[in-house]
Amino acid sequence: MKKIYTLFITMVLLGACSDFDEQNFTVLLPDAGEDQVVFTEDIGNSIQLDGSNSSDVNDIGFEYQWEIVSVPEGFPATLGNANTAMPTLEVPSDAAGRYEISMIINRGDQMARDFVNVDVNPAITQVLLVNAVDGASEATLTVSSAGLSGNAVAPLSADSSYLNIDLNIVGGAENNVTLEVNYNGTILSTTQQLAPLGSYTIYLVGTEANPEILFVQKQRNQNTIPGGLAALDHINIATGVDNVTLFVDARAVGFGDENGIPVDALFSAVGLEPVGTLNFGNNTEIFLDANQIFALPTWATINGLRISNSAFLTLNAGEERTFGTFVLFADADSEFGNTLSFINNSTLLPQ
Repeated sequence: MKKIYTLFITMVLLGACSDFDEQNFTVLLPDAGEDQVVFTEDIGNSIQLDGSNSSDVNDIGFEYQWEIVSVPEGFPATLGNANTAMPTLEVPSDAAGRYEISMIINRGDQMARDFVNVDVNPAITQVLLVNAVDGASEATLTVSSAGLSGNAVAPLSADSSYLNIDLNIVGGAENNVTLEVNYNGTILSTTQQLAPLGSYTIYLVGTEANPEILFVQKQRNQNTIPGGLAALDHINIATGVDNVTLFVDARAVGFGDENGIPVDALFSAVGLEPVGTLNFGNNTEIFLDANQIFALPTWATINGLRISNSAFLTLNAGEERTFGTFVLFADADSEFGNTLSFINNSTLLPQ
């Protein structure tokens, strides 16, 4: 949540208007702290709030007043030590949802306010649909139990947004959710146990005549990746194609030749785990500093023979919580028989 600062400036002139010998100029700067995501199973029912970074330019001093603005329906909360810099928010152990808290700092008739959000036991999970079938038909992901439906997805491409699923509504006791893909009037379904703040991808694979679902859980999503870190996936969903190695054209950084250098060799140079060879359905995920990302042409090979076009990494260096996926599709229309695409998942989620 962006900070909402209200600045109150008071000038008190004592004596005649021309007398500036005793002038008092004050600005209150409230800071209610960073938004939080907490799980009561881990920390208990008491959540620490922190407004101690609040200040005023003259360092004269001020008082605190915290208030609860909104709570999830059915989950009331209380504030302890609400007139201090660091109160506690007491919530029920089974609470689920967002608490919005207001903090006012004041001195006399001067006051300024800031807000902070606390998401307790969040239940939203995100699912992306990728239509990997080499054909002409679109596909749509739906969650009938929640009345949710995604966008129509063209062949060899991804939906333009994640489907956000509230597990409080459809998860049941074990968070088992039935996901359905509508393809050519045929409903393909899979029931999966989804986790709060989880990130999942359903790949529609196979052929137009015999489509199948491949379900992949990502290690992290944008909401749980620390700032400055990038999560980079590589997945092979080209049916019947195994032992794929990703190569990059490293000439752009001053070494290598036209045959390229294996991605693993470059990653090991910066201390990252190797990707290895990818068989059908394999997914790997690595994490690296955003400033280590460089947009080099990348392609797939088997036994040194190139089997895909070049694809380019599109993550923006320095952007917070970035992640994306190199996807190898079977593609009869490609000169190599397969298409390598990069999906920048970061663009699909709100910052």
